[in-house]
Amino acid sequence: MGELIKDIATASYQFITHRLLWLFVVTAFLFYVMLAQLFQLQIVQHDMFATVPPITRQIEQPIPAIRGNIYDRFGVPLAVNKLVFVVTIDPTQTISNEALFALAQLFELNDEKYVNSFPMTTVWPYEFMLGGSTPEIQQRREYRWKHDMAIPNHETATAAESFLHLREWFRLDPELSNADARRILNLRTKIFERRFRPQVFVVATNVSPYTIAAIEEQRDLFNGIGITTDSLRVYPQGVYFSHLLGFVGPINAEELAANPDYNHDDIIGKAGLEQSMEPHLRGHPGVQIVEVNPSTGRRIGSTPKVTHPTPGSSIFLTIDAGLQRQTYHILKEYLTEIAIRRLDSGGAAREPRITYQQVFINLIQAGWIPLTDIFNADTGSAAYVLRRYILDSFPTATALSRDREEVADILTDGIQAGHLTPAMLFETMVELEILSDHDGFLERIHHQTAVSLIIEKLRMGELTPQMVNVDPSTGSVMVVCVPTGAVLAAVSYPSYDNNRLTNRIDAEYFARLNLDPTHPMMNRPFREARAPGSTFKMITAVAGLETGVIGPATTIHDGIVFTRAGSPTARCMSSAGHGRINVVQAISTSCNYFFFETAFRLGHTQHDRIEVLNRYMELFGLNERSGVEIGEFADSFNRENVANIMASPELKRFLWLGRNPFATTAQLSWFDGDTIRTAIGQSYNNYTSAMMARYIAQIANNGLRLPLHLVGSIECNLGTVKYQAVPIPDNTNIEVSSSTWEVVQNGMLQATEGWGTATSHFRGFPVQVAGKTGTAEQINTRLSHTSFGGYAPFDNPQIAIYVMIPFGSTNVMPAASTQIARDVFHAALRLDAVAEHSVPLNTLTR
Repeated sequence: MGELIKDIATASYQFITHRLLWLFVVTAFLFYVMLAQLFQLQIVQHDMFATVPPITRQIEQPIPAIRGNIYDRFGVPLAVNKLVFVVTIDPTQTISNEALFALAQLFELNDEKYVNSFPMTTVWPYEFMLGGSTPEIQQRREYRWKHDMAIPNHETATAAESFLHLREWFRLDPELSNADARRILNLRTKIFERRFRPQVFVVATNVSPYTIAAIEEQRDLFNGIGITTDSLRVYPQGVYFSHLLGFVGPINAEELAANPDYNHDDIIGKAGLEQSMEPHLRGHPGVQIVEVNPSTGRRIGSTPKVTHPTPGSSIFLTIDAGLQRQTYHILKEYLTEIAIRRLDSGGAAREPRITYQQVFINLIQAGWIPLTDIFNADTGSAAYVLRRYILDSFPTATALSRDREEVADILTDGIQAGHLTPAMLFETMVELEILSDHDGFLERIHHQTAVSLIIEKLRMGELTPQMVNVDPSTGSVMVVCVPTGAVLAAVSYPSYDNNRLTNRIDAEYFARLNLDPTHPMMNRPFREARAPGSTFKMITAVAGLETGVIGPATTIHDGIVFTRAGSPTARCMSSAGHGRINVVQAISTSCNYFFFETAFRLGHTQHDRIEVLNRYMELFGLNERSGVEIGEFADSFNRENVANIMASPELKRFLWLGRNPFATTAQLSWFDGDTIRTAIGQSYNNYTSAMMARYIAQIANNGLRLPLHLVGSIECNLGTVKYQAVPIPDNTNIEVSSSTWEVVQNGMLQATEGWGTATSHFRGFPVQVAGKTGTAEQINTRLSHTSFGGYAPFDNPQIAIYVMIPFGSTNVMPAASTQIARDVFHAALRLDAVAEHSVPLNTLTR
């Protein structure tokens, strides 16, 4: 019995401990759990899982609209879009430092222009490059960037400390050089700043097929880096239209705050018509909504929800592109000829001959001989000689902005002392490809004078008035359609290439523009205000005739020195005087004395005299904008709430208090001396070429004042006209008799074909031109300004022109503005056998 129990116990134990039994039990249990869970999901919780989707995150990715094009009046393209391949980074993907380094190397190997927004210099120890118009703005931008980058002690951290922190924070390989680490951080910080808004962004535009192929071949390495297409803004006319069109670029923080419907990566107009017409050009962006897995950042699903963008409108300007080009070259060629003559002449006491030393000094001071290239020069090169010369005096010198002024002074002193010879400088400029070795130039630098070689390069166009920068080196020309107020040409010299600033700014080029003392980015026709000189005198004539203080037959004897306005005395330009003359003769011969006397007769007190003259100045629009669709000189005064921008007691007081808040009563008071000088276009008179061109057109129109405009029409992408310019005269509260207009117009006609100041330059001209020359002195140490305003044909006015050449009244070419105007009239009236600005083939017509 005991044995039986023992056997049963043994068998039971073996059964219970058998692995197959426990395998079966475990399997059955798991199967039961699975069935129970399946029952729970499929039956009990069916409704919930049928209505609740998987947990995902939706991301809105904006789709930019195609920007509207800009055309001239004949449909010639001025601003268009070019379809290009771009490289993008998706911040929702995990991208290694190795991939970013390889991407930067690939860009540089294939000479691609890629994003370089890392705000530090390229040379250790780094400095911030977040510029600003004031130190306070610069500090604020630095603080904001360091805060966004989560830099410890971001209030006080230097650029070098910030760099080292980011290098450690992003776990860059310690073996990497600072230069290579900077390449990675340039891209890594762009990704990091999007941590709260993970949208795809562009890092390189207009990339080559070689770059695209390399990225696609290494897709495993370049995870999160994509290739797509985008539109690149292009300006086919380049320097001719830069000031009018402006350029576009990535939106900045200030612009984003002012335009909340934009995104951080949007492109926006930065200047000119691109900025002022932004609402029409931008179009309406679309949006793409994609779902991503928040844990992996990977997209879920293959079909995003898309709302397609609406393209921007096309803008047709009033400008004639051909006339704009011709006018630019006419202006530049005359300035070049003046520079050549000043270099080649003996000069005079007030106008000394320009020396080659001064030319080289100007080239260095303006950055035309780049310091960066000098400091990067190879041993044995011509530029290396300059580098050694600098380092001998300034051993720690660099090409950084902090050293630039001292380095330029060292080179300037070396040129003046004769230590740096013309041959050394010419060789450096050829080596740096600023000048060519055309016709054995380098062989001849030891046998010809420096002046003759500079003149040769000026004639070839390798040196320009802008580069040489001797008075005069700047100018502006306005051409206006008299019947409509349409601007046909608005030329500013010197200019700049807006293709190098658009889309992704060329920082080095932009820095050089800002260094240039000729201020090439200034829109001179609309923003540079200069004293008009005698081109103003028709306003004084109208005031005198309409108030009755003079009549068409009234004669005034030119006493040469006018003493009735008190001290200081004023003089007529003619040392011999003009004798007894009437108003027509006074306009044509530009007799100062006649207009001094006329202005003095306008009232019984000095207050009455300027008040009457100011009333007629307002009649001609000299106290307001000219009307164009871009920024003007008057805008800055409007922001200051200045009562008058024309020469007036109010303007004098504003200017004096701006310079000296403690100015005396005498300094702030208006005197008769101010009035008589205002009457001849000097004193506090300062107006732009656009304002003066409108005034000349108003004379041609017998007093009808039309606002100037650049935009002719706006069309939506379907061809529907949204806007068509219609000339609407400005309201004026002064009536001027037809006899007054006849007298003034006849005086301007006699100036060009009678006995006037411009007769010699318009003798034999194919059509009659009414015009007026002007000269104004504003800075005693520099030449006077020269100007010319006129219209043609005289009997049926179509074109009004105004030319302003600051500091242009030279002994070698005293009537440059008149000669420029004559040639522009010739081009604008299409008097050439073949008009350069004829309607091009295969373009839209307006």
